[in-house]
Amino acid sequence: MNARTCIAVDSTCDLPAQFIKDHNIEVLPIYIKHAGGQHLDSRNTKNTLQFYKDHTREKYGLAQSEPMSVEDITQLLKRKLFPNYDLVQVITTNSKKSDVFKRVSEAALVNEPKFRAMERDDADRPPFRIRLYDSMSMFTGHALLVYELIKRLEEEKRPLNRSIREIDQMREEVYGYIIPNDLGYMRERRHMRKSDHKISWINFKLASILNRRPIIQLHKGDTAKMTTGKGFWGSLEVLFDHVRKQMAQGLTSEVVTMSYGGALEEIKEHPVLVKFRQDCQKAGVKTMLSMMSMAGTVNVGPGAFALAFATDKDLV
Repeated sequence: MNARTCIAVDSTCDLPAQFIKDHNIEVLPIYIKHAGGQHLDSRNTKNTLQFYKDHTREKYGLAQSEPMSVEDITQLLKRKLFPNYDLVQVITTNSKKSDVFKRVSEAALVNEPKFRAMERDDADRPPFRIRLYDSMSMFTGHALLVYELIKRLEEEKRPLNRSIREIDQMREEVYGYIIPNDLGYMRERRHMRKSDHKISWINFKLASILNRRPIIQLHKGDTAKMTTGKGFWGSLEVLFDHVRKQMAQGLTSEVVTMSYGGALEEIKEHPVLVKFRQDCQKAGVKTMLSMMSMAGTVNVGPGAFALAFATDKDLV
C-alpha cells in the first residue's frame, strides 16, 4: 500500500492497539458524554484502562457515545489527514447504529471545495480523496473486515479498489456476537438503543434473576438474540461451541476476532478462553483479542464480550 494512503476507522473498531500501530491505522475518536463531563475515545490503551478502572454505574450508567461533529472532523482533516495522505479509506461502524458514516460524509462534502483550492495553490500536490465504506457490523465484526483489508493490501499487495471489492463480498458473511455481562445496565439503557426492536430487552430482568446471559447476534446490519447461557462463562462456552461448529464447516476469514469490556488480564488466562484459542489454532484459524472500546462499553456495559467470524455456509 502506498505510504500516502491510509486506512481510517472510528474508535469502536475493536482492533488491538499494536495492530493499529503496526499498520498505521488512523483512528477517528468518538465522544463519551457521561455524568462527570465528556472525553474522547481514541483507543489509547492507557486511557481505556483508566476508563475501566473508574467505571461506575453512577458516572456511566446513562453515558452516551457521540461521533465527532462535522467541524471536529474538518479540523482533523486539515491538521492531520490532508497534510499526510493523498487517499484516506474510512471503514465505519454500522451506519444503522451510529452516525459516524453520515458525519464523515458531510465533512468530506463540506471540505471538498477547500481541498481543491489548496491543491491549486500547490502544483505538486496530488488530489486528496476520502472514500467511505460501511462495515455493516460493529465491534469485532468491524475489526474483522479491517483485518482482511489490511491483509490484502500489505501481505498480498493487491490494489485498494480490488481489496475493497473483496471485503464487500465478505461483508454479508460476517457474523458478530455480543454477550452482555451487566444485565441491569442493559435494562436501564433499553430506551437509548437504536434499531434493536427485535430484542425483548424487558426479558433482561428475568435473565438476570435466573443468571442467564443472552448471546446477541449481529448480521448484515441487524441485531437479534441467538440464545442464552448459564452465567457469563457458560454463555461463552455456548458461543465458542457455536463457533467450533462453523470452523468445522469452514470459514471465509482466517481470523476470529474477540474483544472484552475490561482489562484483558481478567479473562485471557481463563481455561474456557484458553481452550477455545487452542482449538482455533488446531483448526488453522487465528485469534485476535482486544479491549472493547469505551464507546462500545458504554452501550453494552462493562464486562461484555464480543466475537466475530465470517462464513459463506449456513450456520449450524
